[in-house]
Amino acid sequence: MTPELQAKLQACNNLPSPPGVATRIVDLANDPNADMKSISNVITLDPAITAKILRVANSPMYAQRSTVETLRKALIVLGLNATVSLALSFSLLKSWQSKQDSDGLDYELFWRRALLSATAARILAPVAGVQDAEELFLNALIQDIGMLALTRAVEDLYIDTADMQLHQERLIRHERSKIGTDHAAVGGWLLKRWSFPNRLEQGVAASHSPDRVPKIHENGKFVRCVALSGLFAEAYLNPKGERHFKELATGALKLLGIDKNQLADLMEVMNEQIPTIESVFETKLIDNSSETILEEAREVLMLRSLRTLQVVDDLHDKAAHLESRTRELEESSQRDALTGLYNRGYLDEFLANAFKVAGERGEPLSVAFADLDHFKSVNDTHGHQVGDQLLVSVAKMLEKNTRSADLVARYGGEEFILVFPGTDKALVAMICERIVKAIAAETYDFVEDGLSVTISIGYATHGEHMSFSSIDEFVHAADTALYTAKMEGRNRSVEFQKAS
Repeated sequence: MTPELQAKLQACNNLPSPPGVATRIVDLANDPNADMKSISNVITLDPAITAKILRVANSPMYAQRSTVETLRKALIVLGLNATVSLALSFSLLKSWQSKQDSDGLDYELFWRRALLSATAARILAPVAGVQDAEELFLNALIQDIGMLALTRAVEDLYIDTADMQLHQERLIRHERSKIGTDHAAVGGWLLKRWSFPNRLEQGVAASHSPDRVPKIHENGKFVRCVALSGLFAEAYLNPKGERHFKELATGALKLLGIDKNQLADLMEVMNEQIPTIESVFETKLIDNSSETILEEAREVLMLRSLRTLQVVDDLHDKAAHLESRTRELEESSQRDALTGLYNRGYLDEFLANAFKVAGERGEPLSVAFADLDHFKSVNDTHGHQVGDQLLVSVAKMLEKNTRSADLVARYGGEEFILVFPGTDKALVAMICERIVKAIAAETYDFVEDGLSVTISIGYATHGEHMSFSSIDEFVHAADTALYTAKMEGRNRSVEFQKAS
């Protein structure tokens, strides 16, 4: 950090600083002789912190059989070090969240990122072999504290950086170009100034450059957990940006040797713990404007980062081989002339490959049969030209609400088939239901008074709890489910159920 910036920070009279209770907690963290009584005496000075400690002790994160009613019992359940770290987390968050008086910094995003990072760090601790999960929680929570200092000391530093705050690698480059350093270095400087334990100072300072601390160092894994926690947060804050999930998978492997299957398990635990963290900290981590964030996260992980990755790669390889054998054919021969979706011929080839690969690898494969409701009445009322425009628009909606490795094909007329490689029953149910809602919510303005339609979908999954002997039987199952959806009132998705 440059002397000029340090002088600015020292001269700034409204830097974030630990409140009185937090300062006493820091002293306890540095005192090897601190005991249960002294810790309890300090925490009880703040009833709000005490209440949160009890809530954590009684939460699913610790899964106690009996209710923890006293702070002393909570100390026994959580342990001294964990209690100190959690108390400090609550105290700092309570104090700093109330100071939001500068321009440029998106404070809501800042604290959502902080809490998502902290949640991820705590989950990473046992995988990385780090003993103090709550200390790691605290460190990840405050890893970007330097931003709160810089926004007060350097005028307009964060103006027009909203997109960068969603992707901190870009933000770090911006800071370094403007002030010659970054918020991680400033955060480390603040923690040192406040006499925080050395490991916390090191974790913050190296949160965006973990290689500064060798892996074999006693804090090497601790620092890397903090760094990786930020990538977890970005993946959740950018659910539709597949880049973030790819970076998460790459970072998990590089930083802690976590492979794709382990990452899948960690994401499931993260999904389970987010509601608890939201309850304890009385805040919403997942943006209400996107009801499908966790679903999107799961989809991208399953597609890009889990066992299905190899399945999809194999399908692409086979598709590439197929293309090389039929290179003399025009691209248009694989596409439906009206909608631009894949046609029956390409669908049959793709589905044959997908069915074969699913059988070879024991992976699930799902297929959905979709049919526009009352499409004939659209043609009869508005004419075939409007009907054609509607089919083109619906085709785009289907592609928009599926993933790049899924296949959407026009089966004929107003019927479509969708193929989902490596997708289990639960996931295809979510995707199909999302499509049904999206189609119903859309208004097509190429008709004077507007036009709304609905769609019915039947789907089946092969290779999970049910197997089909042939592709024909598999597709027929989805068609049977579609018939059920029509009979049950249309505008819905229905899973195929084998008759007992």
